[in-house]
Amino acid sequence: MMFLRFGVPAFVFLAILFTAAGRLDVWPFWAYVGVMYVIAATVYTLLVRWSPALVAERLRPPSDRDRATRRLVVLPFAAHLIVAGLDARFGWSALPVPVIVAGLAMVAAGFLLVGWTLATNPFASSAVRVQHEREHQVISHGPYAIVRHPMYLAVLLVCLGAGPALASWWAGLALLPVVPVFVRRTLIEDAMLQRDLPGYTEYASRVRWRAVPGIF
Repeated sequence: MMFLRFGVPAFVFLAILFTAAGRLDVWPFWAYVGVMYVIAATVYTLLVRWSPALVAERLRPPSDRDRATRRLVVLPFAAHLIVAGLDARFGWSALPVPVIVAGLAMVAAGFLLVGWTLATNPFASSAVRVQHEREHQVISHGPYAIVRHPMYLAVLLVCLGAGPALASWWAGLALLPVVPVFVRRTLIEDAMLQRDLPGYTEYASRVRWRAVPGIF
């Protein structure tokens, strides 16, 4: 199960990157996929043990709206891997090692923030819905004391760090269309929670920022 959930995607990501690059000696590619795989697999393993109800919730079949959002994300994500590989093949970008390491650190920070969010919020569904059957409550501590939607801040960190992490400015540009998709999703989810989740409006009055402190 663990291999199917994380090992197969990691293999596919590496296959896309190295096929486009035409060689295997691109260390940022190994590091990028490795960082994502290790953190994601570790978080999932801990959640299965400590919060199985949350895992079950996040594995629910998506609604039509959530499925449409995923389709909008898949193309830019695949494109950024292909573009990174082509960049390595043709040498479009020349990034110094410190910039690459900074990008990897930003990607790692994004995935760690996902882990912190899931560890904090037992209602952190992958769907836009209020979980009445699980007695959904407002969570206001941990990362939720900083922004109302820390998962989307994590997505932004990964999107901004991906290009430098892959040693390709162009790969970062290819991934940028993901950002407005999640901005729109944040607005939709926040409006739904203010309408349907008791106590959320009061929480929103205390925690001003939806996803990015000082900006959004």
